[in-house]
Amino acid sequence: MDIKTLMGARARAAREAVGLVQTAAADRLGIARQTLAGMEQGKVPFDGVQLVAMANLYGRPVTYFYDLRESEGASIAFRADDPQALAPALKQRLLDRLAAIADLETAAGLDCGCGLPPTEPLSKAGPRELDIARAVALEERGRLGVGDRAPLSDPVALLESIDVRVIPFELEPQDGNLLSGFSAFSESLGAGIFVNTHHALSIEHQTFCVLHEYAHLIFHRSVYRELGEGYRTRGKGASPEEKLANTFAGTFLVPDAALRQHVGRSERITPTDVIRLKRLFRVSFTGMLTRLTQAGHLDKAAGNLLWSICKARGWDKQEPDPIQEPLACGRRTEALARVAWERDEASLTFLGEVLGRDRKAIRDLVSDWEKDTPVDALH
Repeated sequence: MDIKTLMGARARAAREAVGLVQTAAADRLGIARQTLAGMEQGKVPFDGVQLVAMANLYGRPVTYFYDLRESEGASIAFRADDPQALAPALKQRLLDRLAAIADLETAAGLDCGCGLPPTEPLSKAGPRELDIARAVALEERGRLGVGDRAPLSDPVALLESIDVRVIPFELEPQDGNLLSGFSAFSESLGAGIFVNTHHALSIEHQTFCVLHEYAHLIFHRSVYRELGEGYRTRGKGASPEEKLANTFAGTFLVPDAALRQHVGRSERITPTDVIRLKRLFRVSFTGMLTRLTQAGHLDKAAGNLLWSICKARGWDKQEPDPIQEPLACGRRTEALARVAWERDEASLTFLGEVLGRDRKAIRDLVSDWEKDTPVDALH
């Protein structure tokens, strides 16, 4: 695709995204409708003034119209029993959000890499592969500076510190299925994890989903598939990719060494103990039971008893003593938005798009930034 055709296609897509017909858009741009039509068809070249005006009108960074990396898109992997649960419009909106955050990072003066470690893809889930997943989880904790003995307080901030963006969305259950999340990766845009923050999903579930998708980014990003090739996520028939991701996430969130520190020498683990531990490590009751069994703290009889109590009390569906504090999604993005605004590299419309807020909310946010009193550094 040549640059004029690319820019025209982008201009049309951006206009339609904000709900403007050609006549209205041309009027606000101060050009004839026929001129705008020619631009969108790739027959009339853009000039600098028109490009800036169009970026402001449509709420897009100027680079959106000509940056060839955008045409690459982002490979996307779905992990749900029903991958069709994510409508194409929502999929595109979320991928646009990832691209917008990448542009925001540029506007804020950052030069971000993908932040992911180099690993070979794992497609089987035998004992050797699962051991590799556990080892990589511990290596990642070491690489990210949290070691193997401390519970994580903010996994979102930890991942975003290496430029893996965590982007929330809300999707209601459909016919009993609920898409927990997915991830996307491209060489140009980098990595993004999308987590469903609908209230039907506990914070513990959302946290596990974030690390589960991080595992897929590590092990499977080179073989990401498009919508329609879903993975089976549950039961004995679960896909090997899912078993690997679950093993990585469980080990990353609850390392054996950290678990030993907090279980101690207890000879009998009670449901109250499990609730205490699951709150400490920010995982689900069932997730903690799984890790206690894997780490050798529960024999078969004790494990069966606790699982039967869990199911009898409905804790496999409704978390006991659930975490209330939501995931810290968006803090990094808002901080970058402020930097970009103060550098005069981002419009209000673009900030609204990347932060997912309406114009009034963005004006209020910018007003708060402008009211802040700078504090001189101590000498």
